[in-house]
Amino acid sequence: MTVVRHLTDEEIQLHLDDAPGAGRGSEIEAHLEGCPDCQATLLSFEALSEALSSLPAGEPPADFTASVMARIDEREQARESDRRVAVTVLGAVALALTIAVAAAGQAAWAPAFSAASSAGVALLRTVRIGADILSPVLSALRLEILVVTALLGIALTLALSRLAAPPRHGHAA
Repeated sequence: MTVVRHLTDEEIQLHLDDAPGAGRGSEIEAHLEGCPDCQATLLSFEALSEALSSLPAGEPPADFTASVMARIDEREQARESDRRVAVTVLGAVALALTIAVAAAGQAAWAPAFSAASSAGVALLRTVRIGADILSPVLSALRLEILVVTALLGIALTLALSRLAAPPRHGHAA
């Protein structure tokens, strides 16, 4: 059983447009001479092209550009209005918070600030201890990590290359 690779729709369309590209014009011609399936596809493309070319070209309305530009202006004005409202609301919230903090006095916000800074110090201490512990472990496992990363990279590259490969159009004869 011989496997015959038929022309793709793109190749047939390029042939119909007299733009086979990459010097494949004679190869496409030779295949078309001996392949009734591809000849039928070419004839259907030619009929479709003739039918489409006989249709009248649609003309946009006279005020098309003006109406599109007016819509764009309306959207831009609406977005600008939304931005102004958002900035106004954020400003009002910031002003209200500033007034509330100032009115409450240091006794109200100092404990919260102190607690937040203590939590930050504890977090930094935890990170430092973790780094002290992990540093020798990672250094001991450097080769293993490199090998595992390389294997995962190769596997992902192969999987992605298969996904990115162009589909093959061929029929068995």
